[in-house]
Amino acid sequence: MEIAAILAIILLDYVDFILIIVLLLLNACIGYYEESSADDAIAALSASMSPKAKACRNGEMGTVDAADLVPGDIILIRLGDVIPADVKILGDEHSEPMQIDQAALTGESLPVKKFPGNVAYSGSTVKQGESKALVYATGTNTFFGKAASLIDSTECNGHLQQVLTTIGAICIITIVVWVIIELGVQFGGRNKACSLGSEGSCPTLSNILVIIVGGIPIAMPTVLSVTLALGAYNLASEGAIVSRLTAIEEMAGMDMLCSDKTGTLTLNQLSVDKPNLEPAGNFTQDDILKYGALAAKIENEEPIDVCVHEACDEKDSLWENRVCTKYVPFNPTDKRTVATIQEGGENSEKFFRCAKGAPQVMLKMAKNYEEIQEKFDALILEYAGRGYRALGVTYSEGKENDDWEFVGLIPLFDPPRHDTKDTIEKCIELGIGVKMITGDQLPIGIETARQLGMGTNMHTTEVFNNASTSLVMGTCPLDELIETADGFAEVFPEHKFEIVKRLQDRGHIVGMTGDGVNDAPALKKGDIGIAVADATDAARAAADICLTEPGLGVIVSAIIGARKIFQRMKSYAKYTVSMTFRICFTFGLLTTIYDFNFPTILIVLLAIFNDGAMISLSKDRVSPSKNPDAWFLQQIFIAGLIYGLYLTLSSWVLFYVASHTDFFNGGSALNLKYNLQYNDFTDYCIAQGTALGTAAFQQCSADIYWERMSRLRALMYVQ
Repeated sequence: MEIAAILAIILLDYVDFILIIVLLLLNACIGYYEESSADDAIAALSASMSPKAKACRNGEMGTVDAADLVPGDIILIRLGDVIPADVKILGDEHSEPMQIDQAALTGESLPVKKFPGNVAYSGSTVKQGESKALVYATGTNTFFGKAASLIDSTECNGHLQQVLTTIGAICIITIVVWVIIELGVQFGGRNKACSLGSEGSCPTLSNILVIIVGGIPIAMPTVLSVTLALGAYNLASEGAIVSRLTAIEEMAGMDMLCSDKTGTLTLNQLSVDKPNLEPAGNFTQDDILKYGALAAKIENEEPIDVCVHEACDEKDSLWENRVCTKYVPFNPTDKRTVATIQEGGENSEKFFRCAKGAPQVMLKMAKNYEEIQEKFDALILEYAGRGYRALGVTYSEGKENDDWEFVGLIPLFDPPRHDTKDTIEKCIELGIGVKMITGDQLPIGIETARQLGMGTNMHTTEVFNNASTSLVMGTCPLDELIETADGFAEVFPEHKFEIVKRLQDRGHIVGMTGDGVNDAPALKKGDIGIAVADATDAARAAADICLTEPGLGVIVSAIIGARKIFQRMKSYAKYTVSMTFRICFTFGLLTTIYDFNFPTILIVLLAIFNDGAMISLSKDRVSPSKNPDAWFLQQIFIAGLIYGLYLTLSSWVLFYVASHTDFFNGGSALNLKYNLQYNDFTDYCIAQGTALGTAAFQQCSADIYWERMSRLRALMYVQ
């Protein structure tokens, strides 16, 4: 369009030049207004999801906005947290080192060990451990902030932008072809004169300007930005904050949804089934809850820790004369917490350790593992078959004694969310396959899947270990097994990542939902990463869409909304292609065949009205498709070509009828008295009293010729 403006000023066509500039500014202003309105609304909704930090204020540890941190604050950082500022880790020489993932800052693929006194940077993620830390830099003064301030914020428009770029390229190629044809016919075939000294002195270039102005889809960037921005706003109002706009288009085409179980499909509100507590040896049910509660740290607000602590009858007096001298927090690899307890006051020499975690891990720690394995393995399976999650508890005397005794099993129950079953059914109706990916045992996963109405064809991660040359047990390709399975159990973060990757390699557009740090790699890898409400900072940072409402019902609304947006984009694509073909072919054919000229100002006005129609598509009322959407560019181009040629044919028929027949004889407002045939006006001039061959006749002929030409042009533009 900028080329058209330059061409207009070369032709001294100031009116058209001004109108073209106005058209460009109009598109820019509309796009800016719509985007800023949507962005402001999204920013207001996103404020409720701003990063949080646990900081010590007035002697108490509480939750504050990360933006309110100042140098000198003492904060608590733990597994899953995205560190909100540059900090110095506090502790003594005996403290366990923390594992910090600095990949976002340094590109290091492995977490780095951080000891007390070491520095941890803003934006890095805690992978293991917890500690208090001293804030020494915030905002743009952090290591990450200084680097970020040097980089202009850019947005990758992804697949959608590639599609629209292809559409734009086809439109431009069509324009260039017709420009070459016109130049060849007018200058080469008809030897048309052209001078640039005065307005209207080069009708051929004016006709080329008509094709350029009418054929270029100037509203394309505006429609793209407005449609996506308004779509993101609509999704945000339904409880889905979009951090990457092109995720909307990918969600419309999503055909596979992988979901974590705990906290996503379930409430993550655990309760202990006390009657089914199973002690080992001489321990009692009360001992199981007591040592389990001592191995918990409730200030972290971890659901399992809080559940076990609240179930203990001694919780109010639990820490009387007891002090936790060392605490090893849970991490996805070890799958346990370990607390070293001093009992009897500060000067007491009595120490013991207690641990809780995955039951298989706890059993293997026991000194009499072989004796109790069969009994408790069977009990774990029984719990799992009833939908319970088992938690093992162990105990040992002394500070460093590894002679562990197995205390017993705690049965935990995490009920499904009230809307999960309905959400899964609706996803299946929308053509989306749903897979459960959980770290729990296989029987628990199968029982939960059964309760939710999902398929129960689930596997453990043993299939990955047993795969030989991409075959499972030498018969079934691993990729095929993953594609057909209903879910996987006992998985680690790397397994979730591999499942998503292999599904993508099979041609699926994969969505991944999760809430924990162990879900972050898969959330980042998925085409659409969805962090549920109350997800960890690491999960939110890795996700493309963050839910603000509990439950998965929002996902269905987001999918339907994304498919509506996709339909608008497809309508826009078809409209753009058909209108470009129609304008280029219509005006190109009339110019080359009939040497018919068009004033540029009319096509500029037509372009303005055209763009108005295009922009309205961003708010068009559409129906979502019942199956995942996909771009079929060949179909779009064929449909656009058919529509364009049909409109071209109708325009040519109208032109021919109006200019070469007497169809419009009579009372039509588009003619004088006779038809619009612009080469037949002799009778009319003679009827007006002018003699053939006189100056008056010549003037009458010229007047009638230009008037009928003007009316014919008006007829073509109205059509």
